[in-house]
Amino acid sequence: MEIMSSVKLKTDKERLSFFVNSEFSDKINRFSKMNKLTISEIARKAILNYIEQIEKEATERELEAGYKANYDYYLRSQEEWKNADKE
Repeated sequence: MEIMSSVKLKTDKERLSFFVNSEFSDKINRFSKMNKLTISEIARKAILNYIEQIEKEATERELEAGYKANYDYYLRSQEEWKNADKE
């Protein structure tokens, strides 16, 4: 897939152009007709879903790294509070 530069429109929107092979184009066109969606709607939704998935994965990696980095602290805190209710 080759992405071309965007073209700004007067409506604060930008046009993105890219090339796909003919097999993929046929699939998109069939899906578009079956679901009564424009190809632009399909592309916007697909790109947005992709970006959201990538951002979610990045957040999960950051959280995991944070938990791992603070593991010893959490263990110490647990030990300190272990007998708090027994006094």
